[in-house]
Amino acid sequence: MIGIICAESQEMKEIIRLMDNKKKEKICSLNFTTGVISGKNCVAALSGVGKVNAAMCTQSMILKYNPDVILNVGVAGGISENINIGDIVIGKGVIQHDFDVSAFPGRQKGEISGLGKVEIPCTQNISDKLISASKNIKDLNTHYGTILTGDQFINSSETLHNLKYYFDGLACEMEAGSIGQVCFINNINFGVIKSISDTADSNSTVDFETFIKQSSKNCSKLLLEFIKLNQD
Repeated sequence: MIGIICAESQEMKEIIRLMDNKKKEKICSLNFTTGVISGKNCVAALSGVGKVNAAMCTQSMILKYNPDVILNVGVAGGISENINIGDIVIGKGVIQHDFDVSAFPGRQKGEISGLGKVEIPCTQNISDKLISASKNIKDLNTHYGTILTGDQFINSSETLHNLKYYFDGLACEMEAGSIGQVCFINNINFGVIKSISDTADSNSTVDFETFIKQSSKNCSKLLLEFIKLNQD
């Protein structure tokens, strides 16, 4: 079974449209939908925004459905100058940029206590399949790199500059890092699909509202192609 976690209702709407034999269930006040996408059993969940919501959703999904892989699918702000609105970033790994215990000797900014890691890797096999799937979609610009997560919507050029300085990331958002951490602890395969809805600068709120619908559609296209390649 493939698990899919989205933060926003618009993101989830595009995923649900792909499903046959839909069945809804509520767990810990979160909405889960099971169904079939291109012959593959899937469960999709709307986590809500932020790291705590995403972590709670991920653990609930693992305990209830025991998926073989969990994909975080949704929109993000672009960090790199080479990334444009509508582009897709496939996760290489995730970093929680707002996790900071660097005041202690020998600790790094972003290092997760108890794990000793700054960057939690996505499952390589999953990322490879996502990259392969992206090649089947016409006119889709795809990038492969690190996703930065924090409990803040980035709309400041100064904050954007600081993220570029400290971390080599391609996109920033508010859920993937915590989803990755929970999957890592539970030994669950993990991947990330993010479509760029804004450029995380002073115009990001306007861009986000304008482009979230198309960006969500781009994510669902890649998800469908990935599932078609993942029929074993």
